[in-house]
Amino acid sequence: MDLAWIPAGTFLMGQRAGEQDAYPNKETPQHRVNISCGFWMARTEVAKQQWRAVMGTSLWAGRERAGDDDHTPAVFISWDDARAFVEKLTAQTGRLFRLPTEAEWEYACRAGTTSRFYWGDDPNYEQINQAAWWRGNAFLTADRHARPVGLMPPNPWGLCDMSGNVSEWCQDWHWFYGDGPDTDPVGPACAPHRVLRGGSWLTTPGQCRSSRRHHEVPSAKQSDIGFRVVCGDAPKPEPGAPVFTDVFVAGTEGVNTYRIPSLLLGPDGSLLAFCEARKESQADASPTDLVLRRSVDGGRSWLPTQVLFRGVGKEALMNPCPVVDQTNKSILLLCERVNPAHPNHNEHFQLTSKDNGLTWSEPVNIGARVANYDDSFNFGPGIGIQMRNGRLIIPGYTGVLNEEMDEEWFSRALYSDDFGKSWTLGPRVPQLSDECQVAELNDGKLMLNVRGNMGKSCRGVAISSNGGESWSDFRWDHALNECPCQASIIRYSWAGRGQKSRLLFANPDNKGEKFNVVERTRMTVRLSYDEGKTWPVKRLIHAGPASYSGLVRLPDGDIGLILEGGEKHRREWIRFVRFSLSWLTRGQDQQ
Repeated sequence: MDLAWIPAGTFLMGQRAGEQDAYPNKETPQHRVNISCGFWMARTEVAKQQWRAVMGTSLWAGRERAGDDDHTPAVFISWDDARAFVEKLTAQTGRLFRLPTEAEWEYACRAGTTSRFYWGDDPNYEQINQAAWWRGNAFLTADRHARPVGLMPPNPWGLCDMSGNVSEWCQDWHWFYGDGPDTDPVGPACAPHRVLRGGSWLTTPGQCRSSRRHHEVPSAKQSDIGFRVVCGDAPKPEPGAPVFTDVFVAGTEGVNTYRIPSLLLGPDGSLLAFCEARKESQADASPTDLVLRRSVDGGRSWLPTQVLFRGVGKEALMNPCPVVDQTNKSILLLCERVNPAHPNHNEHFQLTSKDNGLTWSEPVNIGARVANYDDSFNFGPGIGIQMRNGRLIIPGYTGVLNEEMDEEWFSRALYSDDFGKSWTLGPRVPQLSDECQVAELNDGKLMLNVRGNMGKSCRGVAISSNGGESWSDFRWDHALNECPCQASIIRYSWAGRGQKSRLLFANPDNKGEKFNVVERTRMTVRLSYDEGKTWPVKRLIHAGPASYSGLVRLPDGDIGLILEGGEKHRREWIRFVRFSLSWLTRGQDQQ
């Protein structure tokens, strides 16, 4: 194999603003990337003769549009096949061969250029026929297949066919770009698809741009997919970087959509992920069961789904809001059957587990147990907390559906001093608000973080000095953008004993007066060291569609986040992601 040396350097990865024929979201934001070590890269894609010399097989044999010339690229090669090739080549040569990372690929393709293609912007595609194989000069001919490698002129660093002929597998799992500069990025630890780069003999000219990225399942085999190799040490993943795991996936187990996740750490350290299983549609209040999956290995794998409360007929069981009673080592799950008689009138239930979520009591209607009961109350959604004095707090909201205002809801909280045997519904906060979460502050006060309905495009915050019996000091926190959407807030650590006070907050980091005016995307986690007065640390977790979420501190100090999201829309899956505090703070955590 003929290899070209690619020097270390820095470049802008992704499409520039206003780039012609660019794809939104998948190629943005453009961000500075440092490639810290040079590497050797094959000047051409792996050809059929090279594949046979290493592997002794012809995976393209008998396939339509594979081509017969030994100098054409090896096609109908899956990502798994390409990995097997580089592993065998490494064993045969004693040199480390691998697939390029996506960042290495774009860096090498650009070869120091910043234009759409390495030969220029070519706005009218007048030069592409002399620079790359694409559908205009390859598909519309008698020979409908990839062309022999190396026939087109190389880019400034001596690499041929980077922008056409066949699309090339990269090492990375495909995901959205993060925010800010990066060094030697390697993509997420796991995702459904692997990255493909470069246009092909089948693609349109705009798909041959240097920033163009696409993806396929690792098993995909096509007439326009091949690969090239690099030689040299692979970049190492950033320590503690996010690892994603599917928990609930839309369309599986006979469920149309999974929504409203809640994440809790059990008394034994196991993880419990609750959500609504909407059986027939995405719609709120459609037929819904409440379900649970547990993990006993920190979210790396998940046990089978448990149906905790089954909706009969058209019943909708919604808004799971669990809380751990550390005094009795039990878990209480609060939930509601919505609109059983009339809209905005709910029935409220409590389930109990004394074995860390393995088994549960029958649901008990707690309406008669709640002082100041209001059947318009909605739990959370999210989790409740137990204060250090033992009081259980369940956040939520009540109100009416007002035709003139669309909604007239106010956040408030339930509290219990006898471990859930009876409850009191506390007063409303003074501003229009609904879905909320609560955290205890170092001084024993409660902070209620609310989704606002006042058009402020940010979260609201109310403080209680008496455990939710009254609320004061309401303010709008303009540091916490929202569009609006549910959010999660938890305490990570208490001040004292050499520790710093840390609060964590997660929500889609978008700003908009009303939901759907701005789409819910960009799930972001923030950290505060001063009891929520400021939020100096934030890091993007998922740039694509995202909505409701829940945070947890794991026993080993890592952070767990469960979130709704997807690539095309925000209800494709509910995923768990774990990452380290060091990753979140970029190694700059305050001690």
